Amino acid sequence: MNLDPQIILAVGKREEECTAEDRKLRALEHYKCKKSFVYFLSNYCKIIEPPTQDNPGGIIRFELWPHIIEAIKALLTQKLIDWLKARQVGASWLIAAYVLWFVMNNLGGTVAISSKGEPEAFELVAKCKRIYLQLPDFLRLKMQPDSSGELGFPVMMSSIKAFAATETAGLSFAFSIIVCDEWLQHPYADQNYFASKPARDAGGQFIGIFTADPEKLDGLAIAVFKDALENKNGFTPLFTPYFARPGRDKKWYDETKKSIPTRELGTLTPELYMLKNYPASIEEALSPAQTIAAFDLKVVTEMMADVRQPIKVTRDGIDSNIVHIYKDFSIGQYFIAATDTSHGVGRDFSVTTIMNIKTGEVIADILDNTLPPEELALHSTRMLDIFQNPLWFIESNDYGGVTILTAQNLNYRNLGYEDDKNRKVGFNTQGSLETGGKVVGTRVALWGSLIPAINNRQIQIYNVEGLKQFSDIIRNAQKQGRIEAMHGRHDDYPMAVGICWLKKDEVSGIGGSLAPIETLHFKNRTKLRRRW
Repeated sequence: MNLDPQIILAVGKREEECTAEDRKLRALEHYKCKKSFVYFLSNYCKIIEPPTQDNPGGIIRFELWPHIIEAIKALLTQKLIDWLKARQVGASWLIAAYVLWFVMNNLGGTVAISSKGEPEAFELVAKCKRIYLQLPDFLRLKMQPDSSGELGFPVMMSSIKAFAATETAGLSFAFSIIVCDEWLQHPYADQNYFASKPARDAGGQFIGIFTADPEKLDGLAIAVFKDALENKNGFTPLFTPYFARPGRDKKWYDETKKSIPTRELGTLTPELYMLKNYPASIEEALSPAQTIAAFDLKVVTEMMADVRQPIKVTRDGIDSNIVHIYKDFSIGQYFIAATDTSHGVGRDFSVTTIMNIKTGEVIADILDNTLPPEELALHSTRMLDIFQNPLWFIESNDYGGVTILTAQNLNYRNLGYEDDKNRKVGFNTQGSLETGGKVVGTRVALWGSLIPAINNRQIQIYNVEGLKQFSDIIRNAQKQGRIEAMHGRHDDYPMAVGICWLKKDEVSGIGGSLAPIETLHFKNRTKLRRRW
């Protein structure tokens, strides 16, 4: 303790043993604890560790490790916190001490603790009670009748309540603090987060805490954390690696890995188990397991070595902040283009890619999350003009229709069609097409074509941000293996590249001798005049 002997003597006495000076000292200590969570934590909080062969456990002081101090600063200054952590780094004890301190010192303070199930939520409330029971009597308030799911103090009209993360968890009440423990594992995380909006809007504090899972990277907790890293949502991201806890060095890591009980591994390898429970970095924590990743992550990582900056291209109307050219046009090459349109409001990305059919290189692109559909069409046509207006497929879903209409109004004459009769312009990812004598969904065909092409390095991508999106594509087990972006991430760039790759054979001559440039034809299309 940091207290001097006189204070220690005063606070350790029973009330009837106290002198007037003792009572004065105790009142001063009570005031200091009320005003400072750090003072309360460092001087009066004790936690209970279960004994093990390596650790005698028992009642011990709460230790202010560096990462705990960092977390305390966030708790005391930030309203929205998302804490990604390794296991057993003191997070749950810190949160228990924090919410206990809050409700004991704030009239009407209410805290909701939600976890993946009722037992887990009850356990965090139980930790609050264990800390409370180790406090000196002058700091204790009279508790309401004991309850597994609630800890309340009638004199303060305050309480800590436990909620299982059910579909109807009561997080819509006006809580001062909402804690979502093991947030990634909450089965109704989206619904509960939406329900908590009134509390957050009223200034309530929201604290999400989770440990990553390499086989479940499409959860709300991770989406919020990733956006917080990019300053997109007002959340403060915290990360605590396994080695933040003293005594955890490489030797500890290796020994822990060797001693994992088989029953705990389940379907995980020892490497994935450690990745899940004891990450060393944010990148390690958030990397998906290859078992759910749609693309070969090793290949995607290798492709990062070939990304490059755009070249300087000066053309009338070309905005280099939007249009990226990686290789200029050259005679004898053939191209195809595709577009995935977003709403242009800072969420999904609007993407146009131009692919060299012979080499598989994406030699030009637009990747922007603020462009409205009309401007996307304008910038795309200017970029496509550099490459002599190749065949262009625009995804027709949702706002893609606006991009198509604008492209037509701009007199772009080489648009791709959904059907053989050239009646429906665009590419519908909800449609179907015939391949190998079978009719399959266009989305299935796209991924079925693109995945082996990437994994076999048949495609080259130079845009680093576009390439990153391939790492975020998973086979979602919650949706019968549907291939899509992880929760809160993006598949816009892979979709545009996938359309190019799937439809590249619609440019005739790809597999053999190419037709003269002046008479280049497209399969199932009328002869097109091209300006070269």
